[in-house]
Amino acid sequence: MLHLFDRPTSIHFGSGTHRPTRTLAVALLIALSTESALAISPFEGRYHGPGEGRLDLQMYKLGDGSDIHFVIAETTIPNECSGEVRGLAMASGQGTFVLRQKDKDGDEVCTLTLRFSPDGKRVRMTQQDCGNFHGASCDFVGTLKRR
Repeated sequence: MLHLFDRPTSIHFGSGTHRPTRTLAVALLIALSTESALAISPFEGRYHGPGEGRLDLQMYKLGDGSDIHFVIAETTIPNECSGEVRGLAMASGQGTFVLRQKDKDGDEVCTLTLRFSPDGKRVRMTQQDCGNFHGASCDFVGTLKRR
């Protein structure tokens, strides 16, 4: 009797031997590579550039068939200020994404707008009402290039 925790290393069928672990591994690699290929977006990746400091942006497509991306935007001026906004950005036209995030107090909504170049190598980031997400000297405004 085969129990749940008994894992055969091979199964004999006639003169050949079938190794289920190798077959399973190959099938899993194919499935993962297919899933990854479906989830890739021309906008997905890491971007950086100057603004009122150093700007960094990461975009990841959710892979659920929508145009929604998970975004992390960071701004930094060493020894002065830093800030971060993260959340889901919705497509808003060709090559444009908008992320809206409430601040901790829920008083203001920070809006980041990301406008990508047609080749996806550059992005123009602008902000509205994001002061509670960074120090007074920083902001989320600038043109970033893909790393």
